[in-house]
Amino acid sequence: MILDSNGSEIDWHVGYGPPPEKYQEKVDNSLKGIDTFKSLSERYAKDPKNIEVVFKLAQKVDDRYSPYDPQGREKILKLYNEVLALDPEGKLGTTDYEDKKVTFTEYAEFSIGLLAYRSDKRDPEPLKAFLKKYPQSPMLRDAYMYLALYYMNFGSKEEATKFFEDYISKYPEEPYGLNFYVQRIIRDKDNLDRGIELAKKINEMMKYNTAPRYTKNLAELYILKGESEKANDAYGKDFMEGKLTSLSYDLIDYANFWANQNKNTESALAMAENAVKLNPENSYILMQAAGIYCKLNKPEKALEIYGPEFIKKHMNESSYLGSYVRFWTNQEKNLESALEVAKKAVDLSPTAFTWDALSAVYLKMKNYNEALKAAEKALELSEEQYKERFKKRIEDIKKAMAEEKK
Repeated sequence: MILDSNGSEIDWHVGYGPPPEKYQEKVDNSLKGIDTFKSLSERYAKDPKNIEVVFKLAQKVDDRYSPYDPQGREKILKLYNEVLALDPEGKLGTTDYEDKKVTFTEYAEFSIGLLAYRSDKRDPEPLKAFLKKYPQSPMLRDAYMYLALYYMNFGSKEEATKFFEDYISKYPEEPYGLNFYVQRIIRDKDNLDRGIELAKKINEMMKYNTAPRYTKNLAELYILKGESEKANDAYGKDFMEGKLTSLSYDLIDYANFWANQNKNTESALAMAENAVKLNPENSYILMQAAGIYCKLNKPEKALEIYGPEFIKKHMNESSYLGSYVRFWTNQEKNLESALEVAKKAVDLSPTAFTWDALSAVYLKMKNYNEALKAAEKALELSEEQYKERFKKRIEDIKKAMAEEKK
């Protein structure tokens, strides 16, 4: 709100939307007196037939007053109806709407329809008339959306079905619109097969990031049909555990990103902890969280979740051992435990790779003789395609031995 020295209203801006430069421009224009409530009101008093002034003043008042306030509604309707009276054919000017041009008249009719929808009477007819009059309007999708909200809760079942079938024929890939129809079907407890068809389509459209509320609707439709097993398959324990797993991976990705930047570290640590809480048995999550703790100089927390106590429970599971050994070898910490685990991995599965992992631990511990023996064993067991890799390990060990002698 911008006031003058007497406290009179000069202008206002309701809400904020990016980018900041555009908002700054609006505020600067207000300070310059460009298209402010005060300047528009003064011009309107002198020239009430100026369509551009009437329209801009209508927008300004529309921004300020709630459509549910009777006095505010009256002011908004009065000005938009003046726009229609001055330019019934929509030929005297245009304005921007989501980077597209619409006529003053078109905008006014849409706004009047919206006011009718938001009134105590919940009248959808003006918006329905707008759909017929402006079938190519940039405002059409929004008009359909508001009507979908109306028919989700109001109107007869027949009217709602007719509207929604028209809506989804025009916007078949709009999950929100489809979901409004599904919710109306649930409300009516009728036409359940159609609801199931649409709910499945929504889930297919959003299968890589399904919102639980959509799947809940599918389950509710199955329950209404008496098919509780299908409801459980769609929205049971497995579904939600999958969402928890997915969220824990997202949290770890976030934490890793900021830990690598060494910025926003407090949030990164908090999200890593949340990931561990959500998925405390997932070795990948634990290893990634431990890596984040190490990056952020909290090795004690890394050991707490992914140290000796963790691996003790998995010493007979070779799939866990290799990752554990590689992790701590790369961190150059907890090497005694890594050595014990590497030896166990060799006992369970004496392959070139387990011998190489053992060699790497010995190398970090500067036990070069044992590192060389393990590396030579890895080379001996190696397939041809990996021999260069293991030869490189032997070279590194011999180089380290030479440095040690110096």
